[in-house]
Amino acid sequence: MPNGMENDPEFIQWQKERLELFLNPTLEAAQAYWLRHELPKWNRPDVPLASVHKARLQWLDATDEMLVESKAWLLANDYQAEWQGAPPLTPEQRDADRVTIGKKPLGET
Repeated sequence: MPNGMENDPEFIQWQKERLELFLNPTLEAAQAYWLRHELPKWNRPDVPLASVHKARLQWLDATDEMLVESKAWLLANDYQAEWQGAPPLTPEQRDADRVTIGKKPLGET
């Protein structure tokens, strides 16, 4: 993170919004977030929610349950679980990646 971003009010608000979406992904919240940030119009109403689920599958703070839930939602709604060619994290890969950046595995926090 660039120096000073951690104190930027807009960045802090964006992090808060993203965390809320990741913890409770709903279609309405995902669409509202998408519109608030003026992202291009989606071609299916569930595209914003699919993007949240795909991002969750790459999030190093996603619990095992979140990973299972997001992958299942994507597959049940005819989406791939990969994010721009990156496969979804497994709990083992998530924990290994956390260790690489100096964090404890989620089961040990």
